[in-house]
Amino acid sequence: MRPMNEPSPYQPPMSQAPPSLPLAMTGTPSAVSVFGVLHIVFACLGVLTSVWGLVVAFVGNPFLSLQPAGPQMQAQIAMQSKMNPMTIANSLMALAVAVPMIIAGIKLVKKRHDGLKWSNRYAFSSLAVKAINLVLTVTILLPAMREMTRTIIGDSRVPAGMSGFMSGAMAGGAIIGVVLSAVYPSLSLILLNRPYIKAWFAALQG
Repeated sequence: MRPMNEPSPYQPPMSQAPPSLPLAMTGTPSAVSVFGVLHIVFACLGVLTSVWGLVVAFVGNPFLSLQPAGPQMQAQIAMQSKMNPMTIANSLMALAVAVPMIIAGIKLVKKRHDGLKWSNRYAFSSLAVKAINLVLTVTILLPAMREMTRTIIGDSRVPAGMSGFMSGAMAGGAIIGVVLSAVYPSLSLILLNRPYIKAWFAALQG
């Protein structure tokens, strides 16, 4: 007879759970790869935009010469002249933000343990720059846009009531543009700092 404590040959063997792998061995979280590529792409675009802004501020906008001479062209040139300090400041700040952004993108793509740290540095510096841009928009850009609108409206047959509407529309568009530009760094902070992603980076370091 079969002993009582002997397992029955008709029972399937008990499955053993596979040994747990370190988080760094289970694959790269998709958010890390996606934000790594996006950081590099957006940083390169930011550098190009900043260089163009500096060219316009110091040399002038070459596309203005394609417009026919008149009050509108003169109003745009006057607005650009008043906006030059803001354009230079924005371009220099954007170049400064692009540096940690490119470093963060490369480190995220290469799965470096300090990629999250550099990404957070970029995100916080970018949000700080957005706050400064909002102040510059309200104090410099909007007054220059209102003056340009009054000049154009005053030298045309457009009803005077349109001046306020156009000024308000441009002001709202400028402010909304600054607010929307803060969406990407905010998403980077939120999505890359989720607990399991932070644990994944910690496993890389360990």
